[in-house]
Amino acid sequence: MSLLVETIRVEDGNLINVRYHNERMISSLRDLFNSSREIDLKKLIQVPDFAGKGIFKCRIEFDTEIRKIEFIPYMIKPVRSLKLVEDNDIDYRYKFADRNAIERLMEKRGDCDDIIIIKNGYLTDSSYANLVFLNRSGKWLTPSLYLLPGTRRARLLTEGKITETPISVSDLKSYKVVRLINAMIGICDTQGIPVRNIKW
Repeated sequence: MSLLVETIRVEDGNLINVRYHNERMISSLRDLFNSSREIDLKKLIQVPDFAGKGIFKCRIEFDTEIRKIEFIPYMIKPVRSLKLVEDNDIDYRYKFADRNAIERLMEKRGDCDDIIIIKNGYLTDSSYANLVFLNRSGKWLTPSLYLLPGTRRARLLTEGKITETPISVSDLKSYKVVRLINAMIGICDTQGIPVRNIKW
C-alpha cells in the first residue's frame, strides 16, 4: 500500500487548520489499518526556524507511523483554464502519495492548466484541489460528489461559507466562476477561473 500524505499550510510558523488534518489522519488510520491511534499534529510537528516566516507547505508521509516530515516554501501556481476529463472508476477518498491515476488524467489536459475530473456525469475535484463555484445569486457551492475530503472544504462547510450540491456537466452554465481550494489555498486566495475557460 502506498504511503499516505497530509499537507498542512504553515503561515509565519503557525500550523493552519490542524483540527481538520488531525481528523482526516485519524479517519484514514482507522479505515485502512484498523488503528485507534489518536493524532495531535501540534505535538508531533516542530516548525523549523527557516519556516518561521512566510508560507510553507508541511508535507507529512505516514502509514501506521510518521515516516517523513518536510517543509517546502509555497507559492500558488496560476490556473487560468481547466479541461473536463472523465473517469468513472477513479477512487481517491484517501490522500495517497501514489497519484498515478490522477497523473494519467492530467496527461489529457491538452493546453489547459489543470483538469476537472468527471465521474458518472458529475464534477468532482481538480487534480489537486476541491472546487467551489460561484452561482448567479452570489453563493459558493461545492460538488457533493467530491473525490477527496479536503480539510479546507470541511472547514468552509462547517463555517457555512460554502454549501454542498451535486453539479453535473450540464449545470456549469449556471455558474460564473470556479475556484480551487485545498489546505494551501483559501477561497479568497485567487480570483478564480471563469466558467467559460472550462473546456471539454
